[in-house]
Amino acid sequence: MVESDTAGVVVVGVQPGQGPDVVGIAAAVAEQFSARLVCVVADPALLAAGVRADGSEIIEPIDPDTADSEPQQLPDEDMRVIRDLAAARSVDVDFVSRVGDPSHALAAVAEERDALMIVVGSQAGRRRMAELLTGSVAAHLTQQQHRPVLVVPHHPVGVPMFRPSDAP
Repeated sequence: MVESDTAGVVVVGVQPGQGPDVVGIAAAVAEQFSARLVCVVADPALLAAGVRADGSEIIEPIDPDTADSEPQQLPDEDMRVIRDLAAARSVDVDFVSRVGDPSHALAAVAEERDALMIVVGSQAGRRRMAELLTGSVAAHLTQQQHRPVLVVPHHPVGVPMFRPSDAP
């Protein structure tokens, strides 16, 4: 796909080890809108603590006993799968790494890039209990966003899982 200044953007939340379903749907949506796909990985264990004089961001761990202040990145294999899904749809893809609350990170990137839509996955399994207590990223976005939010179920019952080979 040839990028133009007027090309839209579809922002999608991604996590290391995430299956292809959410990105596959996001790539299909981006294809329909002739849009670029922007994959955002947010590290909730870190916070932005300000900006240095040189303009670089100061990043601090939430847990003071943790020395790691490098934001979580997607493994090379995950990036390859995402690139393959996007290529199968002739969609350009960018990767953005942020820190802090994932819903805030997704909203910020969507605002910066004037996204057409934000795509996120629903949580499955043990994470559902945590969602009940803290609220899900999808719930936070749908309550605080002025742009559409598409929530893609992970492994819905009775529906075959999307695979990269399913792409046209």
